[in-house]
Amino acid sequence: DQYLERLAAPSLGIDVIVIEASGLAEPQELVRMVLASEHPGIVYGGLVEVVDAAEFDDTRARHPEIDRHLALADLAVVNKVDRAADGERVLGLVRSLVDRAAVVPATYGRIDPEFLFDCRPSEERIGQLSFDDLHEHGGHGEHDDHAGHLHSSYDSLSFTSTQPLDPRRLMEFLDSRPEGLYRIKGYVDFGPYDVRNRYGVHAVGRFLRFYPEPWPAGEERLTQLVLIGSGIDAPALDKELDACRSDAPHADEHGMWGVLRYVRDPDEDPAGPA
Repeated sequence: DQYLERLAAPSLGIDVIVIEASGLAEPQELVRMVLASEHPGIVYGGLVEVVDAAEFDDTRARHPEIDRHLALADLAVVNKVDRAADGERVLGLVRSLVDRAAVVPATYGRIDPEFLFDCRPSEERIGQLSFDDLHEHGGHGEHDDHAGHLHSSYDSLSFTSTQPLDPRRLMEFLDSRPEGLYRIKGYVDFGPYDVRNRYGVHAVGRFLRFYPEPWPAGEERLTQLVLIGSGIDAPALDKELDACRSDAPHADEHGMWGVLRYVRDPDEDPAGPA
């Protein structure tokens, strides 16, 4: 936690911390260590498992624990699908091994950065190659079979509501998140259920947290959510979120219980419900 605290110091200006596990590491223990951080600036961003499609069968034979690692993943990147003799079979096999995780095919390890980050790096940064630079100048000739396929795209949905959401209905939606829905981020207005706070929501894979905070002075009360995944049915998800709107004239004293389960308590087990 001391290393994470050092890296999260505002003076360093670091946007994202990526922990690359060695071949001997146990992903579950790494996730628990990140969740156990007491630093308010450390938020779990997901476990990404990278699969070599061309060598997948041999890798599984030598390292059978990969099946367990894939079952823990929030995002599985199936790389080198262009070099695998039967890339679609490998993709199907990986999808059968993950637990509702998003599965993304890739060549040269390129996936859209929107999968992993809230926004693209600022164009004002100096001395760093941006993601857009990589996309436009990937070093491939015009006859390269993979030109134009530098990274896999994502599916996204933006949802906004001026009407408060019912906490019970929203929790039913979150508890039944479909396969391929990787990230949810934004703010929720629960209206009469809690007139004091808006609730920041951060969901990645199976991980879910709510962060209550007072409404900023003068800001319009809105629910604004962004959902990102691979192969998700955006219109269906939009319809489900629309059904979460609340028409309750007064607060239900028990309505927020499901939400409050996912508000971090300083005394809770950091590797508890997720």
